Amino acid sequence: MSIRDYGLPNSRPLGPPTLVKVHSEPLEGARPECPACGCKALCEIAVEVEQPLLKGGRGVGTYLSCPACPWAAPMIVRATPTSTPEA
Repeated sequence: MSIRDYGLPNSRPLGPPTLVKVHSEPLEGARPECPACGCKALCEIAVEVEQPLLKGGRGVGTYLSCPACPWAAPMIVRATPTSTPEA
């Protein structure tokens, strides 16, 4: 089982998770808050994963995580393009 094994089984991280952004300001009228501990900030985390169910077998997963407790949201994974289309 991987670090964020929710919807796509057998996802394998290809490197360490990286911090994308800390959300602490209101977004669309709602302040981000951890549902587990009430922390007033959430971190947006990205990690490259290997996943055989994705086109090309690789992707980038993004999820929200609390900096103050172990809570983290399910990861959303999008396939990584394997080549750039020619113009």
